[in-house]
Formats: sequence, structure tokens, C-alpha cells
Amino acid sequence: VFFVNNTVTTIDLEKASIANDDTSGLFLRAAAAGWGTQGNNGGQVTLNARGQQIDGDMLVDDVSTLNLYLKQGSTFTGAINGQGQAGDVYVEVEEGSMWVLGGDSYVTSLTCAAGAIDLNGHTLYVNGVAYEAGSASTGQAIEVVVSQSQGPGDGSAPPEMPGGEGGPGGTPLEGGAGGTPPEGGPGGAPPEGGAGGTPPEKPSA
Repeated sequence: VFFVNNTVTTIDLEKASIANDDTSGLFLRAAAAGWGTQGNNGGQVTLNARGQQIDGDMLVDDVSTLNLYLKQGSTFTGAINGQGQAGDVYVEVEEGSMWVLGGDSYVTSLTCAAGAIDLNGHTLYVNGVAYEAGSASTGQAIEVVVSQSQGPGDGSAPPEMPGGEGGPGGTPLEGGAGGTPPEGGPGGAPPEGGAGGTPPEKPSA
């Protein structure tokens, strides 16, 4: 649903109706892609959920970060980095909100009220240590550092855009911006008899 790459962003969700149709089941992916300087082109995400239902896993790669705040009766059902620890992740689940694990999950730091985490038969690792069901936890948010290389102004080539010929990121159509203007159009050869062209022969008297 959300893909964050090569930028710092805050996502605020409050009672939004979201259908997760991603084939991999991901709700959020913060990861490097085809833009920016390698090693500094991840996504730095703060996600604030208020009274929000979130369904789907979250993936944060090793050059990305996530601060996830579940507030005001929010419920998150899914796993975070189910394949193992990667980028730094902080999760805060206030009393009255809930995280129901959809698979084993790996986070860096956790703040939660007692009973706010439903392991659902899975294991939650907090900085490499298995979380004890039913316990409260106090952690610390991840500091977000903005890299000078993030953003489209670093001279790197953007990832290929959809749209094909004439569409965004594609080759402009003939006569369009950046393309070859049609004959007689702006910048092209004027038609015979037009401005700058060869005037037609005058009729004889």
C-alpha cells in the first residue's frame, strides 16, 4: 500500500478505509530502489495510526527505518521484517491499541502496555531478545537522519516510470515536449508561403 524510497516521510492515518490488495501482503515497504545513492537511498518512515485498522506485513530494509505509533484504539495485524532483523524499527502501542502478530517479527525497540501485544502463536524479537507475552515494555524511538544524498537532486537517474511512449517518464511523442516538432509547427520548417518560407509566385497582370 505504501512504498517509501530515498526520502523521509510521515504517514498519518486516522480511521481510513484501506483495502490491501498487494499480492505479497505488504502494507508498508521502506526500502532502497532505483533512485538515489546506494547505501543512502532507503525510506525513513514515521507512521502515526489513530483509530486505524492496519492489515498486512511491513518490510524495512537495512538502509531504512520505521517509527510506528499505534494510538487511540488502533489495531495492526501483521508481521514486521518476518525474515529477520534488517533496518531499525521502533513500535509503540499505547493502552487500548493492539498489535496482533501475523508472523515472527523483528524490531529494534518496543514500547507497549501490558497485554497490548498478541503474539498469536508467533515470536516477537526486540533487539534480538524474545518478547515475553503479557509484559509491558519501554523503548526509544529511532532517530531519523536525513542524508544529503536523498532526493532527486543528487544527479542520479530516476527509476523507470510507467506510461510508455509519451507517458510520464517515457519518450515524448513527436511534436511534444522534448520531441521533434512536426513540420510547420513551433521550431520546425514553416510551410511554403508561410512566415520565413518562399512566397508563392505572383499572378501575371
